[in-house]
Amino acid sequence: MFRNILQSLFAKGLVAVLNFAILIVSSHYLGVSSRGEIAILILNISIIQIVNEIFTGYTLVYFIPKFNLKKIVATGIIYTLIACSLSNSIFYFLNKHIANYEGLSVLISFMVILNTFNCVIILGKERFTLYNFLNVLQPLLLILGLVFTTCFRKIYTLDAYIWPLLLSFIAAFIISFYFVIKLVFQKEAHKSFTLRPIFMNGLLCQLAVLMHIFCNRYSYYLLENKADVGLYSSASSLIESVLIISNGIAPVLLSRVANDGDSERSRVLTLSLAKASFLLSLFCVLIIAVIPNDFFVILLGAGFKNAKSIMMMYSPGILMLSFAGIISHYFSATGKLKIILLCNSLGFVTAMILARLLIMKYSYIGAAISADISYAVLTISLGVAFFMFNKLKPAKLFTIREDYRNLKNLFFPRG
Repeated sequence: MFRNILQSLFAKGLVAVLNFAILIVSSHYLGVSSRGEIAILILNISIIQIVNEIFTGYTLVYFIPKFNLKKIVATGIIYTLIACSLSNSIFYFLNKHIANYEGLSVLISFMVILNTFNCVIILGKERFTLYNFLNVLQPLLLILGLVFTTCFRKIYTLDAYIWPLLLSFIAAFIISFYFVIKLVFQKEAHKSFTLRPIFMNGLLCQLAVLMHIFCNRYSYYLLENKADVGLYSSASSLIESVLIISNGIAPVLLSRVANDGDSERSRVLTLSLAKASFLLSLFCVLIIAVIPNDFFVILLGAGFKNAKSIMMMYSPGILMLSFAGIISHYFSATGKLKIILLCNSLGFVTAMILARLLIMKYSYIGAAISADISYAVLTISLGVAFFMFNKLKPAKLFTIREDYRNLKNLFFPRG
């Protein structure tokens, strides 16, 4: 497991570097307004993906070892064609697609969802090396395409981003689909297949994901103009790169707990990893805090002079998520998705109440404050649920020696 965590952390770190490069290039050459269009495009695709991943999302990892893989894949493809078409139709009639990019938005959403579905299958089969490779490949192709369109083709509109985005996901999908087909035709013991538990788990999970996304992204629809959206979304993306630590640990923990089942070892390991994730993330935030503001202006451009102040204001929420993300994946792996939905909903309701008021008064700084409070509510409720469900005492938060032993045994197992 240690090797898988290190590999996953390395991959997530590389993805964060690539996304950082994408942010820098797109900000420098496309400006804050185009960054705002990109943020809204990605948010729209994310909402469509949430609907689709009721069946094809990461909760499926829980069922992959238990259900017939051929039927999972076939049903997933059919469901994607139906759900993605309906979701895009709704966005079209609500006029929420980026103007003049409706067709490309539909095609990109299909590619994103199908590639993610393939990656979920690969993760469920514990093919971590392949899973990490595919996660790195897509942003690598995107940054190469973005550099080509801006530096060589001299295109400085949304076209410079959207075409490389589409082509990068097409390439990733072709490769991931090839390996999924190989997995499908491997011999396996006879297994049943039932739709109802997959859909019920997926529905709960995706509602929870939607609530989680809107804890911060809901502000995109409230900010005054696309330039403000571009500035706030870029600053958010920069500080959210700290979450590579939590995101690197979470998939490995998800797959391990899903395959091993709920046990005392899983609970202890989850808590130790959550605390380690928080401390490592805090160290990263402190490093960012000492970097001069001029550095970010040089990287992103003159239009982003307030990026660091937004990052620092948003950083407490990121630290909350670095802990909560591990706990959330434990509940997901053990099939307790109602808990995640409830806690995320509390965070979203908090955002709904505070975001408009704070944005009206403090603009994008108010958006960051709203996100911090929302994530605090989410994290506290998840933590309380984890301790109550597992009958743990609050003192477990401060068992440094025990955590040291747990992590030492994880990283340097005897024998």
